[in-house]
Amino acid sequence: MGEIGRIAVIGGGPAGGSAALALARGGAAVTLYLPGRPGEKPCGGAVPDHVLPRIAGFDPDGLPAVASPSLRLEDGTGCRLDSTLAGIRIFCRHDLDRAIVAAAGAAGARIEPRRVEALAPWGGFREGAGASGVGVVAGGETRCYDWVIGADGARGLSRRAAGLAPQGESVGLGATLRGLDASRLVLGFPHLADAYSWIFPRPGGASVGIAYSHAELDDRAARTALDEMLDRHLPPGWRALPGPRYRYPIPVYGPWTVPGVRRALRQRLLLVGDAAALADPLTREGIRYGMLSGLWAAECLLAGTPWRYPARLAAELGAELERAARARGPFFTGPVGRWMLPAARLHRGVRRVLADLLACRQPYLTLEGRLLREALRP
Repeated sequence: MGEIGRIAVIGGGPAGGSAALALARGGAAVTLYLPGRPGEKPCGGAVPDHVLPRIAGFDPDGLPAVASPSLRLEDGTGCRLDSTLAGIRIFCRHDLDRAIVAAAGAAGARIEPRRVEALAPWGGFREGAGASGVGVVAGGETRCYDWVIGADGARGLSRRAAGLAPQGESVGLGATLRGLDASRLVLGFPHLADAYSWIFPRPGGASVGIAYSHAELDDRAARTALDEMLDRHLPPGWRALPGPRYRYPIPVYGPWTVPGVRRALRQRLLLVGDAAALADPLTREGIRYGMLSGLWAAECLLAGTPWRYPARLAAELGAELERAARARGPFFTGPVGRWMLPAARLHRGVRRVLADLLACRQPYLTLEGRLLREALRP
């Protein structure tokens, strides 16, 4: 670790926590700066079971979670399909984030519960500094680090410091409702542009929301579609339930992602998770890619090859998420979206493929071929 030196991680979500945990377990001198206000999102909390073992040193089994919930899918024509979504666990983000941060601290990371206020090349803070690095200002104190992992989200300081403007974002609109006894996960495809809505059961309540592209659907239409679904599935009076409401950007993967990560790297910043714009362009799911990108950034630093991180992202995610972006139109408003549920209701093989896709076990790269094979089976 002598060549890498000291590392700061900014952001205490799944991406930042996973990066700090991996670095600490690898023997790095790492400081994890937590945000002033813990993050929360209406869709946050669902993690595929097959990803969790990759976060070495983190044991999720003690956390409250809804595992493999019953599932209802419905579309704009009224077609419904009931199933079980095996292989995922839905956590409260507050519980999940705190547990990963605690594991990082136990592994040796220094935990700083202070919001980072500024980032700049170290020479910008102290004239004539000998070593290149990044100055991190938090709580009025400035410290120098050799590298910084930016895990502070789509509108965080890390992206601003790298001069990266938002591009191609979707919108998430919804709420975390407390005091609600929900056990079924509901996904609605209303055939409105590229929008879909959800109810995710969580310990003590549910997260509800709708994702859409603002250029194709306005907020009022999106909110109306969401409210109509919630009226169908939640008890009367759900609007009076306590819990925060949100409207937030979803930074999806696109042609801007890897170039932005390369640009930040020139300032000794490794962007991960939402800060890197890694959300799935089709589902807008981001926790899985946040965790994995945090691990990949840590692995590159531990190997003494941080400059390889953008290529690692491109190799791991590029082809897969580019395929997801191309599938968005056919999936939501094209023939796939129109026939997905009717075909799944009639054909067991198609149901299996759809269940694996929703549980993040089915890659997009082999989706079309597998669907064709399953559809041709008797």
